[in-house]
This record gives sequence, structure tokens and C-alpha cells, in this order.
Amino acid sequence: MRKKNNPAPRTLPLLAALWLILTPVASQAAELTVLHINDSHGHLWEEEGRGGFDALAFLVASIDREVTGRGGHLLFLHGGDVNTGVPESDRQQALPDLALLRLMGCDAMVLGNHEFDNPQALLRFQESFARFPFLSANFVDARGENPFAPYRLFDLGDLRVAVLGLTTEETSRASSLNLDGGHFEDVVETARRHVADLKERADVVIALAHLGWDLPLRAGTGSEELARASIDGLDLVIDGHSHTLFREARRIGDTFVAQAGWAGRHLGRFDLTIEEGNIVEARWRAIAVAPATGRDAATTARLNYYRWQGSRKIGAIIGSTEKILDGERERIRSEETNLSHIAVDAMRERTGADVALLNGGGIRDSIAAGPVSLRDGLAVFPFGNDVVTLDLSGGELLRLLRFLASIPSGAGAFPHVSGLRCRIADGTVTDVAIGDTPLDENAIYRLATIAYLAGGGDGYEIFLPWKERLVETGYKDIDAFVAYVEANSPLDGVMGPERLVRE
Repeated sequence: MRKKNNPAPRTLPLLAALWLILTPVASQAAELTVLHINDSHGHLWEEEGRGGFDALAFLVASIDREVTGRGGHLLFLHGGDVNTGVPESDRQQALPDLALLRLMGCDAMVLGNHEFDNPQALLRFQESFARFPFLSANFVDARGENPFAPYRLFDLGDLRVAVLGLTTEETSRASSLNLDGGHFEDVVETARRHVADLKERADVVIALAHLGWDLPLRAGTGSEELARASIDGLDLVIDGHSHTLFREARRIGDTFVAQAGWAGRHLGRFDLTIEEGNIVEARWRAIAVAPATGRDAATTARLNYYRWQGSRKIGAIIGSTEKILDGERERIRSEETNLSHIAVDAMRERTGADVALLNGGGIRDSIAAGPVSLRDGLAVFPFGNDVVTLDLSGGELLRLLRFLASIPSGAGAFPHVSGLRCRIADGTVTDVAIGDTPLDENAIYRLATIAYLAGGGDGYEIFLPWKERLVETGYKDIDAFVAYVEANSPLDGVMGPERLVRE
């Protein structure tokens, strides 16, 4: 961001100069404003009057002028997951997102788990293109070294600020295919080690953390746990990952925690007053990002170009649906929907498998009633997951079902199935039928799923002993979906009976 310091007067009257020399100078407070977004996931364009990077750019520039105009300092940070979510962005490798963030003056971004949806070579290219650092102190490669910078120190003249990047440890299981032998070290221990050093070198220490707040089925440290670790010298935790819109910052001990929702619909704003290296006043609020507030005209022009570029190949109509196909995050991770049934049915039919399995986190959007385009499908299935099959005995399939019964509502791992039906009560699985036939524990059944789950992603480590049986089909989840929609349109959108019947 543009930083301004108060200019010193060129000359002073002699008596005034002597007075300054002889009189003790009271320490002046420094003002720091930290702006932040997180989990933008390709949502560059406004949606139903909310968000839009042109509205965001307008806000950031307005606040920058306000803050620097009164002699304060400003940092603009991204809490991770710039990648994966909107086809027009995904097809351009999130380069439009990074270009606009650069133009807004983004100072740093922490690596989110979805940054690892892509090979690290692309991730490094994205960083060089962005021209601001991608941070992660707890991601280490096979040699035990940090392939990305762990932190960045900002010298703002009368104020020094350290920004430490921390990425959720669950990325090791959620996006393991692109880690290249690397892993994520314990967040708290990593933070404790670095903050001990950074607090001696900076007036303010910020953890830019893609950890999440109050997530179910957590496999890593959350931002609340990090704050409750009482790490001396850790002032702020600016969070991401769980898409949580805080109404007010949480203060836990001497550490403030905040998160600003997702999709660029809100801009978090911390206003800090610092005296002698201590925060004496801290205020935070979430500012709604909306075109009605104002747009940056140059950014709007760029967005129009980026949309045109991204839309050229994804506008083809593949079918139609008579009802909305429900892929809303709150439901797809807690219950079966008409879209989840279609998604798993599509994989089963495309592969000829007996049963199919998909996690709710693999379905990322809904589809409105009417024509269905390739773009709609890519919004639902943005990851390009490979579909694989493996043969399981009835006994092994029963073990898998017992594992599925243990997954809580609300988790990205929440299961959706095709080709089978069973009852689940208090974690016990009964009345299992494959098609219309009771499960035979000695029979062999073919299961279709995505390579992500079969590789242990989202906590599905139950698959790991069976990995030698995996067969690549050559299809991706989007391929199966397109084939199903083309073959069955118009889709009536009516959901059949529940398959995993929870009692």
C-alpha cells in the first residue's frame, strides 16, 4: 500500500530547536489500520448486489486515503484461498484475482489449503505474478525447509509490523496430492517459535492464519486454539478457512481474533493505536462490500475483460433442470439433496460401478432452474477431481459404511452415496442393501469415488490400505456430471428416497 510519513519541517527557529533538545519528548502514538479479506475463491464479480472486486477496490482506496491522509499506516492482507470456486477465474488460474489484488496494494497472503489444489510450480508462478509474498511458516518441504516465506517484516518508519503466515495442518490430508513430500508442522509450536523472535523485532505481530473458527471434524489447530495458547507477543490473528463472518473481534487474553466471511463480501478493518510497542487501543469491524457504495471504474473495466476471457469456452448449454439443484454449503454438508443424488448417480453410471461415494465438500454450488451450462457444472465441480474405482468385499464395504456413520453433520467430509441404502442409528449401521439386494459380506462390489477421497483426503484414511486396488477411469467429476445431464435432461429435480437414513 502507499505509506506516508509526516514530513519534517525544513527549518526551526533557534529557540524552538533548543527547546526540543532540552525538553524530554513525549512518545507519540502510531496509528495502524489493517484491512483484510479471506477465502475469495474467484468471486471477483458482484453477486446479487454483494461483493465485487471493483467495489472492494473502491473501499480499499477510500480507506487508504483516509488513513494515510492523517499520518497513519495501512496494510492490506489476504487470509488465503484465492484459488478454486468460480469457473471464469479457475480457467485463468486465478491470475485475474491476483492482478487485481496487486493493483489494490495487497501486502501479503497466507497460503490456504486450496492453494494446493494446483501443483506447486503453478503456485510459485502465481506468487511471482502477484508481486506480494505468499506466506506459510508451518509448511515445510521434504528437506524440512520452508519453500515459501514464513513471515514478512514491514518497516513503516515509526512502526514495525511482522506478519506471520500459518496454514491449517489439515491441508496434509485435504490436498496431499500437490504437497510434493512436504507437510504442515504444528501451528502452535511454529507460532511460538517465530513470535519469540518477531516480538523483539516488531512493534506489532500479526498471525495471518488460514485455520478456521469452530469447524466440525477438525484435523488441525483452529484460530481460537492458537489464541488460547497464550503466545507472548502475538497481537492479532487474522483468520480464514471457515468462511466465518465475525460481528465483532474476539479478545482472548492479549490476542485479538477476527475473520471477514468469504467471497470478498466483507472487508475486515482493524484500527490500532500503538505506543512504545504496545497496542493501547484496538477497534475492528466488518464492512459490507457492495457496488451501491461505489466502484472503481478501472477495476470494473478489467473485470469485464476477465469475464469475457473466462466465459469464451464455458457458456455451452449441456441440458436443463425444472427445479433448482441444491448445493448450498449449509445443506450439502449436513443432508442429502437433489444435486448430491445427481452427482453420485452420475459417477456410478459413468463408471458402471455398483455404488458411488462423494463428500459434501466436493459440491461447491447450486444450479438454478432452467438451462444448465458447462459453467454451471464447473461451479459445482471446480476441482477437476479424477474419478477412480476399486473393488471391495461386502465386509470391507460395511466397514466403510461404519466410518461414514461416524462423520458429523456440517463437515466437508459428510458423505453422499449412490447404489446403496442403509439405516444409521447411534453410529450403528443396519439394513444395508446394494440396489434392491441385501449386502453380502462375501460378495465383491465395485465402488466409484474421487481420487481425493481414495487418497485419504478429508479424513478418509480408511481407503489407504486399499490404495493398490485403485483403478483410474480417465474421467473427472465434471465429465460424469456433463454426461448425466446430457443424457437425462430435462432433469425433474425431484429427490428420491434418502439413502443413508439417519435415525
